[in-house]
Amino acid sequence: MIHIRKASDGDACALQAIYQQCVITAVWQTRSAENIPDFTSASIGETVWVAVDATDQAVALVAVQDAGAYIHHLYVDPEAQGQGMGKALLQHLQTYLAFPWRLKCVAENHDALKFYQHLGWQEIEQGHSEDGVYWLLEHTGLL
Repeated sequence: MIHIRKASDGDACALQAIYQQCVITAVWQTRSAENIPDFTSASIGETVWVAVDATDQAVALVAVQDAGAYIHHLYVDPEAQGQGMGKALLQHLQTYLAFPWRLKCVAENHDALKFYQHLGWQEIEQGHSEDGVYWLLEHTGLL
């Protein structure tokens, strides 16, 4: 069973490690590591939820800008991928965040795009950011 809880100050190191593994070292990443803010800076003012293992160690995270129902970050530790953590975090959001939801996904992040499409997200707009071409995705109903 996957346990979801709000992130605490004690999770900061684990959240940074997950963020670093999933963003800073990602094959799609075009920016150098020194040009990418740390997770704490990148998620200021956001509600952060974590999926934790049996020892209460964060193994996945979702950071949400509640106003506008915008999912800013969703990352799963590479060693925990494929275990339903990302989907569980999104399903948990349904308990407090009204649809429609939106998020941006870098077009070169093929695995993430496949994940979102499998869960019913729709590509509604394409844009360009410092990470390259991205898709604005939207989900309008239950997962």
